[in-house]
Amino acid sequence: MAPDSRLRFGEAADLWLAGPIMDLRPTTQAGYSSAVEQHLRRRYGNRRLDGITADDLAALVRDLRQQGKSEATIAAVLGAVGRIYKFAARRLGFSTINPITLMLSSERPKVSLAKRRPIFTPEQIEQTLAAATEPYRTLFTVAALTGARVSELCGLTWSDLRLDDLDDAEITFASQVDRGGNRRPTKTDGSARTVPIPRELALILARHKLAARDTRPSAFVFATCSGRPLSQRNVARALRKAQQRASDECGRPTFPALHQTDADGTLVAVPAGTVPSMHSFRHTVASRALVAGESVGRSGFPARAPRRDGHPRRLRAGDR
Repeated sequence: MAPDSRLRFGEAADLWLAGPIMDLRPTTQAGYSSAVEQHLRRRYGNRRLDGITADDLAALVRDLRQQGKSEATIAAVLGAVGRIYKFAARRLGFSTINPITLMLSSERPKVSLAKRRPIFTPEQIEQTLAAATEPYRTLFTVAALTGARVSELCGLTWSDLRLDDLDDAEITFASQVDRGGNRRPTKTDGSARTVPIPRELALILARHKLAARDTRPSAFVFATCSGRPLSQRNVARALRKAQQRASDECGRPTFPALHQTDADGTLVAVPAGTVPSMHSFRHTVASRALVAGESVGRSGFPARAPRRDGHPRRLRAGDR
């Protein structure tokens, strides 16, 4: 396109939404579209790109904080702005400096200060697994020992598991299931990986396979009665139900927050981030690896140290 010094933010945003992001996952597209429609279009839609300043963006950050938005949400909104400017410079002939680059560090979102996700304690994992029902108990066990994303767990097929030798078993995470139940490649090329698993987990998966209705290579490891993959939403619900049933050896609730009631005896809504979620399994694995002195790769998994013979080290049950 010919350079246009009068290019407006709304025009650039529309072209960006209809162009580059169409290759991204539906959830990512929805997130970017929401950032534009809910927070950016009303504020900047009719303004020229070269008329938006770093002060304007700093005011945006302050306003979003006053609205109670999390630092992660604010960072995502600001990230959409940056991508729109980058697209305009690359494809629309826009050459003015990106105002985000002029923002002071004190004006930017403080994502590092955001509330951390809770992680499981060993006792909480044990009691949650004991309260879970199949096939979710096995799925939660795989999550607890590998740190895989819930979408990757739902996307596992029997061809991804190597269980012939229980002492040298592995799981390959190369696909995921999106919110629509469609199997797709992992989020990034770097996310695809093969993870050695301890013998105990291999035995659990072998027993799960014996009880499965369909064990063809293309069949899902964690499937519904119709053979479809379990949905992420149902997995999250199953985890919450198991957490509600979980208790210690004295019968006390493992997660007391899930049993709090008001004066009328009605259960109180649990604030987000109070109780560990499916994603907390991932953070738990990474945290324990760091405590144990292992390096954690970009995928969130402990890096596999090579053996003396040059092959990847097989993780023992105690490693995780």
